Amino acid sequence: MVVKIEDQEMDSAITDDPDTNLRERLKKESEKITSFGKDMLVNGDSWFLIERRWYDTWKRYVNNDDGSWDAFNKNLDPGPVDNTPLLDTKDKTKLKEKLIEHADYMLLPQAGWDVLVKRYSVINSNCILERKVIETGTFSKLTSIEIYPIILKLKQYDDKDCHIEEEIFSKVISISELEKKAKSILSVANNKKCKMWDANDEGDMQKLDKNKTIQDCSLLPGQLVVLEVQDDDGAWPYTDALPVPSSLNGPYRNSNSNYQLRNGGGSSSFSSGSSYLTPGLCGLNNLGNTCFMNSALQCLSNVPPLTNYFNSGKYKKELNRNNPLGMGGRLAEEYAQLIQTMWSGQHSSMAPRDFKMSVSQFAPRFSGYQQHDSQELLSFLVDGLHEDLNRISKKPYIEMKEAGDRPMTQVAEESWQNHRKRNDSIVVDTLHGLFRSTVDCPECPRISVTFDPFCFLSLPLPAKRERAVECCFVPLDMDESIMKYKVTVNKNGSLYDLHMALSQVTKKTPDEMVTTNIYNNKFQNFYKITDLMKQVYDKEQLYVFETATKFTMIPMYMRRASSTSSSYNQQIFGLPLVIPLKTDGVISYVEFYRTVYRAIYRHLTNSDLKEKVNNFVQSDSDQIEEFVNKQEDGDDDGLFNLFKMKSVNAYGTQEYQTFEEGCNIEIKETMYLCADWNTNAYKKYVLDQWNTKEKLHESADPLAPKKTPIGLQLQDCMKLFTTKEQLDKDDAWYCSNCTKHQQATKKFDLWMLPPVLVIHLKRFSYTRYYRDKLDTFVNFPLKNLDLSDFVVNPHKDAWPRNKRFYNLIAVSNHYGGLGGGHYTAYAKNYHDGKWHYFDDSSVSPSSEDRVVTKAAYMLIYQRQDLEEWLNKKSPSDNFPYLEPLFSPRATAFNPPRYNLGEQNGDDDDDDDEDDVFNNNHDEAMDTAST
Repeated sequence: MVVKIEDQEMDSAITDDPDTNLRERLKKESEKITSFGKDMLVNGDSWFLIERRWYDTWKRYVNNDDGSWDAFNKNLDPGPVDNTPLLDTKDKTKLKEKLIEHADYMLLPQAGWDVLVKRYSVINSNCILERKVIETGTFSKLTSIEIYPIILKLKQYDDKDCHIEEEIFSKVISISELEKKAKSILSVANNKKCKMWDANDEGDMQKLDKNKTIQDCSLLPGQLVVLEVQDDDGAWPYTDALPVPSSLNGPYRNSNSNYQLRNGGGSSSFSSGSSYLTPGLCGLNNLGNTCFMNSALQCLSNVPPLTNYFNSGKYKKELNRNNPLGMGGRLAEEYAQLIQTMWSGQHSSMAPRDFKMSVSQFAPRFSGYQQHDSQELLSFLVDGLHEDLNRISKKPYIEMKEAGDRPMTQVAEESWQNHRKRNDSIVVDTLHGLFRSTVDCPECPRISVTFDPFCFLSLPLPAKRERAVECCFVPLDMDESIMKYKVTVNKNGSLYDLHMALSQVTKKTPDEMVTTNIYNNKFQNFYKITDLMKQVYDKEQLYVFETATKFTMIPMYMRRASSTSSSYNQQIFGLPLVIPLKTDGVISYVEFYRTVYRAIYRHLTNSDLKEKVNNFVQSDSDQIEEFVNKQEDGDDDGLFNLFKMKSVNAYGTQEYQTFEEGCNIEIKETMYLCADWNTNAYKKYVLDQWNTKEKLHESADPLAPKKTPIGLQLQDCMKLFTTKEQLDKDDAWYCSNCTKHQQATKKFDLWMLPPVLVIHLKRFSYTRYYRDKLDTFVNFPLKNLDLSDFVVNPHKDAWPRNKRFYNLIAVSNHYGGLGGGHYTAYAKNYHDGKWHYFDDSSVSPSSEDRVVTKAAYMLIYQRQDLEEWLNKKSPSDNFPYLEPLFSPRATAFNPPRYNLGEQNGDDDDDDDEDDVFNNNHDEAMDTAST
């Protein structure tokens, strides 16, 4: 590989001068590579994935925190870059799905990769994982590394051989570029006129716009794209055969949309002349890991005042196309089109492609087909709709004032009015409330009180103080089996806590254990008992080896010789072991092998060999000849000839010494050993015979009955949210009295709750070392939720019951773990008053008693006075959305009305309903002035 290194002095220090001090050489190497990792992302540049465990080993090698710079570092040499663990187990040319940066891989730009490869080489060509920097988004640009380019299937229309090619493409290339590549791949002449078709359903293909990108067209990984080639006579074999579109028959099509409407998640289009369906009971097809979006949309769709606002077309008069913080009204229009389709009563499911495309353009972080957070999507959507519909054309500058000694009610109303002067939309009317935040300086009497608007009530769950850890215990006694346990430790504790927990179940001494992280049959790390548990990644495969007093535990690999000549093709197999050896002198060759055989005895399954090994380890003789067995066919089958012992580096990829038969051996504490099995012995005793299974303790048995978890009440989460807490050093507050940053105490209280309350249960937490999800069961009421105990507004006692109590209308659920899982939703349909379960394209009835589960992630509540008002057949008055603080504008809405004979949002209805939406402005202002 050609390597470009700008710093020639660095090149010499790293690769050319063997006499350079090891410490200085590795220090320079570390600094150089680390600096490359901080490079800015530039569109079109190449970056490379590096398996995180290999990278960690390299860091230990070059940084050498343990301080021994010769033998220790020699053994820690990581060897060639090995990205094999990142590759799919079935297809080594593809990445595994759902890999996570820092947890599974690290990234380096081209220059950094070149230095690493020149210094260490790479194990094979499949491990060269190059990815390009791309720029996504239309209005908001996002530069990122495209870890997962899209894989598409290509086929020429009318190909009699049905020949399909599978290729990888960047999602940001245009359909025009895709067409050029498809011509080359399918051997079609460049001068041929072609059309590209989305063949997700070959019976109803959708034409692709050549000016759009693959991402814009919402093509899915593995999707079939058909290339239609014009015949020599000018005819189009597919296009000319299409029926003329008719409004009376044929599949439902919207000439202005890419929405593909399907029934029940099937492949056929839904007919516009189908029987009547309950409005709102429309599933959303999964476009590729878009269940998070579907769940959020179903929840917001079942908020009646918002849905009626969009469904009736009234949003059109409040579109703000000039708001620099908005999307020019396009997001609101796409959402309105989506809502009108879902609530038309004509479709049981649909594919929200246009909406997904718009979201990707405005928020590139949601582009592609990676799993995301439903709350993050809903937060973006609600904020985007607000800015697209903000009635304030020009936001005034408002200077914030300190509360001082003024009454809290005055400060709160001033804060709310200031918020409304800049933010006035249906979203604010419906979803915005008000917090009171109190910050208390620890060194002076200063107390800062501010009032801040909120849209989501994000409630913490009690943090786990403990962590369940799976690990395998490897006993010294060769007759004992390896056992897998699941133990509970303090998540902020040390590795010694793990040893203590294991000691309880194994009855072994915690001081005689060593914990290792093993992956791909190699040691990744040896933990010290003082290391913190938070440094242990969730995905690590932990093995805890029993140690022996007065012995040093030496790592050892099992390896078989490959048929190739490369020294890196010695293939490691089985579980690497740690064996007890004396390092304060020499040991005999026989005793050396005896210790090795004790360690591997439990992995042997050949009865003849096991008997021979058992006799050997029980013997006290140091004479090699007593254990050599010459076979009749001339093959030497003695125990000392099945494998040869060698010293190697920490990865088992480089050999340093082969131990001579019959000679005494001096073992050093920093050694790594390897048993190299010869080809015949491997085939006879190891191949398909090496026992690698461990026994399952009941604590680790997935089929064992689990303890019923103790749940929480929603009120418990509210108490935690309103508890006073001290700020971290990184979040220190600046005290104007002390003129310095202080670790002050901060407390949140509720001042005013909105008509529709969105509660977010903060189940996910992330650190550098592990990602955690709290599966704690939170019990929440379906009716009569009352949070007035946490409201500090002095007027709350005067509020009637229906202005304090809430009823549940929707729940977003998350099942499974992090980095994946699945989102669904429960929602109460306003039209039929019943609960339903939404799982992508599937919609099914649900009973109330199934709604409350430990999967609940977001809860949407509607205040009872709003519900009562919506249930009126013909409301005679305007609904006072924010009456507690005398809002300067309260927007009224009619309940949703569904007429099968009319189109939603017809212009004919506008005049009749204008007054219902807009006639209350002066009256509301008068009310506010009182």
